Amino acid sequence: MREIKVETYAVRLDKNFNESKFHKLIKHTMSEKSRIKKFCSYECAQSTLIGCILIRYLLCKKLNIRNSELKFKKNDYGKPSLSMIDNMHYNISHSREWVVCAINNLPVGIDVEYINSTDLKIAERFFSRIEYNDLMSKKEEERKLYFYELWTLKESYIKAIGKGLSIKLDSFYFRSNNGNITMTNTDEYNNTDDFYFKQYDLDKEYKLAVCACKNSFSENIRIIKIDELYESVNYSNIS
Repeated sequence: MREIKVETYAVRLDKNFNESKFHKLIKHTMSEKSRIKKFCSYECAQSTLIGCILIRYLLCKKLNIRNSELKFKKNDYGKPSLSMIDNMHYNISHSREWVVCAINNLPVGIDVEYINSTDLKIAERFFSRIEYNDLMSKKEEERKLYFYELWTLKESYIKAIGKGLSIKLDSFYFRSNNGNITMTNTDEYNNTDDFYFKQYDLDKEYKLAVCACKNSFSENIRIIKIDELYESVNYSNIS
């Protein structure tokens, strides 16, 4: 049987994205439509809209079904999933200019973060002692990048298992060295044995990490232009 890769997709937002196209796309979001319309800023509304459209487009293609046939549910911690099929999983993240998505037949998690100025007291408070010590052992100019490496790895894992912040950030820790990522669990109730991680170079101003239940990641991120997504959805038969 052909191995199913953990696939990662990304769409770069465009503040000049045509407003009429925005309103044409929103009709495809079904139940998410009212939530998107409540956002005060166009940036937030666009990132949420594109995330919804991206995952619906991918699921329709992979399952060979229409958009109207997609049914979703949320677990007790708010993680969404398909309610009509058990062997297709996805996760979405967005930050500033990028919306990203990971998809596979087993649970996945993804996190993208814009590299901004960082108060390292956040790491001292929420990271494990080992992670914090590793961070502070870096040269000063390297600390910000390493902070976001750790942060995206931790977020991707939490999102993959779907238990939100009920999992304490210091109950497991990462060590990352030249792409070699190791994870150690310090809580007997956390099962970290069956998860694998990959970091991608999406943009020099961003960090991105994917967590999956198999060590079979696509080599590269599939970048979809926002107009390409619009054309594919608005002039297709997924509705």
